[in-house]
Amino acid sequence: MRFLLVLVLLGGIACSFHGVLSNQLSGIGNGFFTAGEEKPGDRIEAIQFFLGALGEFKGIQVKVNDQWSEKYGLSGGNPEKFTLWKGESIIKVSGYHNLCIHSITMETNLGRTFTIGEPTGQKFTASPPEEGMVLSGIRGLYGAICIQKMSFDWKHAPKKNNHLK
Repeated sequence: MRFLLVLVLLGGIACSFHGVLSNQLSGIGNGFFTAGEEKPGDRIEAIQFFLGALGEFKGIQVKVNDQWSEKYGLSGGNPEKFTLWKGESIIKVSGYHNLCIHSITMETNLGRTFTIGEPTGQKFTASPPEEGMVLSGIRGLYGAICIQKMSFDWKHAPKKNNHLK
């Protein structure tokens, strides 16, 4: 019986790792979606994560077109922010997790890299499925102590209009 209980516990831990980049984000907790670039002119300008005392990610906010979203996740935590320059977009996300997200690194189309948190646990990486796509939103699942899982939505970057004079 104890052996069966150990297998069930280990299976639950393994399944929780699967969801870090899963679009389904299955598991116990509350889901969130940071509505990013929904209209053609929308642009993510900044992302703010809230970190707990042990380095766990507790909450997230996204700034789109000069307006901050509500804070998703848990109350508390120290805010740390990525601010993008005009014309800059996020093209790759990586980080570390175990039962909580502990680190996020975001790379931009202008070659800048932002890192928040400490590399603890297993590494994950997310890139757009096609070249020319940029981060347009973040989905996640949070529980009693932290953000447990995240997945990333991508869309094609708006084309720049070059007018000849």
